[in-house]
Amino acid sequence: VKVLYFGSESATDSKQPLYFLQRALQQTPREDLEVRAETPNAPLTPTDIQTAALVIVADSLPGDLAGTLHGAVLGGKTLLCLLKNRAAASSLATIAGLSRVSAEETRPNNYAMLGDIDFRDPLFSPFADPKFSDFTKIHFWRYRRIDPADFPQARILARFDSGDPALLELPVGKGRLLVLTSGWQPDDSQLALSTKFVPLLYSILERGGATRAPASLYQVGDTVPAASLAATDAQCKIVTPDGSQLTL
Repeated sequence: VKVLYFGSESATDSKQPLYFLQRALQQTPREDLEVRAETPNAPLTPTDIQTAALVIVADSLPGDLAGTLHGAVLGGKTLLCLLKNRAAASSLATIAGLSRVSAEETRPNNYAMLGDIDFRDPLFSPFADPKFSDFTKIHFWRYRRIDPADFPQARILARFDSGDPALLELPVGKGRLLVLTSGWQPDDSQLALSTKFVPLLYSILERGGATRAPASLYQVGDTVPAASLAATDAQCKIVTPDGSQLTL
C-alpha cells in the first residue's frame, strides 16, 4: 500500500509531519505500507499518482501538479490536504476545483481542542466507544481558520471548541478530499504524539479503500467488495439465487 506525500521538509526533521507519518505507517502482517515522499517540484508520472492508495499534500504546490491532483481526485482518488500554512490554501483551491479558499493563521490564547466530532462518520466510528472518544487531551497550538462557505458541499467531521472547522470532507467527482486545518507536528499540535494518531491515519486509509481486508463472513444486506475477491482469484464466480453464475 503506497502513500504519496508532497512536502519540502527532510524525513529526518522531527519537527515536521513527514517524520511522524513514516513512523506511524509501518509494515504489518496484514499489509506492507510504503510512504513515498516527494518535493512539490519532483518529476512524476501519472502512474506514480494512480498507484498511490492515499495522497497527502502538506505544502504549496505548483499549479500544474495541483491540477493533476485535481484530476486524480475527480477520478476517484482520496487526498488529504494538511494545511500546514496559509500558502497551502491556493493549492487546496485548485485541487478542490474551487475559485478561492481563504485561510487565516489562528493562535488561541492557550490552546484549542476538538469540541465537536461526528462519531457517526466511518472516519471517527472506531472512536465512538466512550472509552476512546475523549479527544480533549490533544491540544492544538495553532491552526488555519477557513470559511465553510468556501466549501459549499463539504461535511465538517470535526470542529475546534471555537466552532472553526478542524477536519472536513469534500466530494470531488468520484473521489474525496479531506482537509485538516492544523498540522500534526509538535509546533502545531499534540496530535502526532497522541494515541489517536495512528488509528486515525488507518481510518483515512480505509476511507480510500486501501487497507480494508475482505471479510470471510457477510450478513444479508452487506456490501461485498467484489474487486477484493477478484484480486485473490482471477476465476472467481458468483452464484446468484436463480442458479446462474457471474464471472468476475
